[in-house]
Order: sequence, then structure tokens, then C-alpha cells
Amino acid sequence: MDNINESKSVRLNQLARLGLVDKADIAKMRSAMRKLEAGKEMTQQEKNVVIGMVGDLIDIITGDTTIFQKAKKAVSEDTEAKNWDEFRSQMTLEEKDPRIKAAGVEGYNKPKATPNHPTKSHIVVAKDGDKVKTIRFGQAGVTTAGAPKKGESDRQKARRKSFKARHAKNIAKGKMSAAYWADKVKW
Repeated sequence: MDNINESKSVRLNQLARLGLVDKADIAKMRSAMRKLEAGKEMTQQEKNVVIGMVGDLIDIITGDTTIFQKAKKAVSEDTEAKNWDEFRSQMTLEEKDPRIKAAGVEGYNKPKATPNHPTKSHIVVAKDGDKVKTIRFGQAGVTTAGAPKKGESDRQKARRKSFKARHAKNIAKGKMSAAYWADKVKW
């Protein structure tokens, strides 16, 4: 570590621990950094290591998540990783909340049809402030009026009006009620 300072060396070790740099490439990277600081030419192997790292940084900046998945896996397998809690706190709540995965929805407040459920036609993981709740709603097998359509029958209009009147109190409760979601999605 002649010319490269201690903090750069520590950062290289962190990158290796996170799986962003192969541990075998650390020595080549240190050598390349020394040569760069001294204004000397790097070997082809050192150039390849530097080019690979720059490529990974470009992927991170442009939003390629595979590098993050690789780092997440490496950290979870590495018992020495002291910053795991910090690393996990940077993940979005949606990635951490098992209810999203269990319900099979894309995220909070994103309803999904459940054609194979015996009694309910849809599911949503509702989030309002800090409250999170999995809600199944809509009677399975029943066709609803759906969104108002030009030229729809008076019968359909009456069905929609009746549903909204019958469930008005519960619809007014907001995102944490099944009636709100049934009104929004089905009526």
C-alpha cells in the first residue's frame, strides 16, 4: 500500500466483500491504482480489471439491478459484513415487505385479479401512511358494471349507483377498506 492510501484500500476490500469486485482482482486493482498515481503504464490484466470495474459502475448508474442483486447475495452470505443493517435499510420497503410477495402484487396499492380464489376476485396490499394491510375484495364470479361506458344500459347505471350508495360509508374510509378498492377497481 505504498502510494495508495488506507481508505482506498479499505474501500477495495468492501467492494470485494459485497461481490462487486472479485477478491482475486484486488491485488491487480491495487497495482493498477499505484501505477496510475505514479503515471506509469498498466499491464493488460490490470487494464481489464479497471475496465470491468468501470463497466460495473456504469451499470449501477444506469440502473442495472443485477449488480445490486450480486452484492446483496454476497453480503447475506458474508458473516463478517458489519454494514448489513445499513445495506438493508437502503432497500425499498416494498422489497422488504413479505406481504407484497405473498399476495403476488407489484407493490403497495396495486390491485391484482385472483381468478382462482374461491370467494374474492381481487387482492391488494393497501398502504396508507404507516399502516399496511392485505385486503381481498370483490365477489368472485360476479360481473360488475365496471367503468361508465358510453351508451351503457339503464340497468348497469342503476347497479353502479346502488353499489356506491350501499357502500358509501365504507368507501369513504379510504384505502384501508375493501369497499374502497371494489369501488375503484370493479365499479
